[in-house]
Amino acid sequence: MTALFATLLFLSLAFALAVAFSSPEARRWLKWLLVVSLAAAWGALALSIARIVSRTASTLVTPGGARQPHLMGEAAREGLTLLASLGGPALLATLLGFLALKATRPRSTDAAARH
Repeated sequence: MTALFATLLFLSLAFALAVAFSSPEARRWLKWLLVVSLAAAWGALALSIARIVSRTASTLVTPGGARQPHLMGEAAREGLTLLASLGGPALLATLLGFLALKATRPRSTDAAARH
């Protein structure tokens, strides 16, 4: 799932670049592809984190059912590190995609008439 997340981030960056430098005719389809790839990347991020957490949750409870509360703080720190390491690139790709969409947005006729 993490490989899918990385692939979707790469596609999002490629679509953001394509939106910024494409012709107005092609831009409409590329904008939709960018939005879909960003949404899919965020979904893959959520699934990746859920999958990693579910794999490591078994280490917090022993097979006999005895909980190990001293591991909760460490697990929370590792979860935040995981969120930052995967979420940071997703935020960057989203920001670049948003900037590409904003830069290529058609200007309104009122704003153009004032200049």
